[in-house]
Amino acid sequence: MPEQDFFKSLLPAVSIIKKHFERDSFIRLVTHNDADGLSSGGILATLAFRKKARFKISSEKKLDEKLVARLKEEHPDLVIFSDFGSGYLDIISESLAMDVIILDHHLPMEHKAENIIHINPMLHEIDGARDIAASGVCYFLAKAIDPENIDLACLGLLGALGDQQDKGEKKSLIGLNKIIEADAEEKHLLGKQLGLIFYGYETRPIAKAIAYTTIPYIPGLSSSEGNCVAFLKEIGIELLDGDRLRALADLSDEEKTKLFSALSNHMVSSGCDSNAIHQLIGTIYTFKLEEPSTSLRSGREYGSLLNACGRMGKQGVGLSIAVGDRMEAMSEAQETLDEYRRAISQALDWVQMNDKVEELENIYVIRAEDKINDTVIGVVSGILLSQGILKKMKPIIATAYTEDDQLKISARGVEELVEQGLHMGRIMQSAAEQVEGGGGGHDIAAGAYIPVNKESAFLEEVNRLVAEALA
Repeated sequence: MPEQDFFKSLLPAVSIIKKHFERDSFIRLVTHNDADGLSSGGILATLAFRKKARFKISSEKKLDEKLVARLKEEHPDLVIFSDFGSGYLDIISESLAMDVIILDHHLPMEHKAENIIHINPMLHEIDGARDIAASGVCYFLAKAIDPENIDLACLGLLGALGDQQDKGEKKSLIGLNKIIEADAEEKHLLGKQLGLIFYGYETRPIAKAIAYTTIPYIPGLSSSEGNCVAFLKEIGIELLDGDRLRALADLSDEEKTKLFSALSNHMVSSGCDSNAIHQLIGTIYTFKLEEPSTSLRSGREYGSLLNACGRMGKQGVGLSIAVGDRMEAMSEAQETLDEYRRAISQALDWVQMNDKVEELENIYVIRAEDKINDTVIGVVSGILLSQGILKKMKPIIATAYTEDDQLKISARGVEELVEQGLHMGRIMQSAAEQVEGGGGGHDIAAGAYIPVNKESAFLEEVNRLVAEALA
């Protein structure tokens, strides 16, 4: 059974980690810089802290030879990579001779090394894009080391929500994520209900809840509280109950129906398709131990907050939140989330106002150059594809310059094409190798880094590979 095989695969890592805890080894934790990576890092750092281990943790934008060389110079006894590593086994094994554990859910490469324990659900025919994220892998490992770590279940779900793995009926989590969900419910950590999936369903004023929500992204309303206030007044939704601002949870069923209908009409008039509209309603995940007034109460908004910290260069703040800091880090994280929302809104405006979406035979392309930060280009391309504004069923490839003079590639696919055999991770891996770059990822979402002067050749190759995959 795939699930049993996956859980068995954790045992060698459990043994190695316990050995290093007992030896008081120096443990180096290295995690990716998105919501899944930061929640994974939060789990591993909490595990190490509880075991009084000597450790250092950092969140990194990408895994490459430079990062591995830095790690080697630190002389750790054990290195644990989370949310990346599966596609870079060769680079890791060439430079790191100490014990290495990789906890990932991305497309793995075929490579073995005696000192590397490689844990990835995809090695056991479990879908790493939908059934479990890296945070889930880290959660199951932490729980296998000590069952008391069941209290980290919400962090285990957080990466899945951040990676938009809510692909089940009514936007619910599926696969191994359901086991984590059950753990969280058993310990009264998690609440679930169906409704409009805006951030802050229980407590945030309605206009803020709509404005703060970026998935789904509602043209003209997301990131604009003023527009949301005007919209709600126009459709006759009362914002106040006495002198108290109403939340979505305060609305009557009739008002919720009216709001959904008005939002649907607004999105259709903005060019969105029916799939985007259906994203408005789904399963609301509430982290019950978090303060109701914060961005951490809603699982999806918590994921957005960690994504914001990672994408805006505040990984340390995100890690602090993930390990439990609710004081100084919280205010900085909230400011970062606001900045992140503005960056996404501005980037979308730039793309749409300047007609920057090119259509090739088999793909859409956005060449952002230095006009959009490479850390948010993937979010922007994902939003454009999910809105249904791009009417033909094609994947979208977005490119942007990086600070170290490379080209960041973000690729987003379409579920219907994935079902026909499209795998963006394999396409990114293959096309990047052709132009002296590196890439990989999931079937539905992937990425790469390539030399700037290879952009045209890379896009031509991707265009060709998409056609080949769907032939």
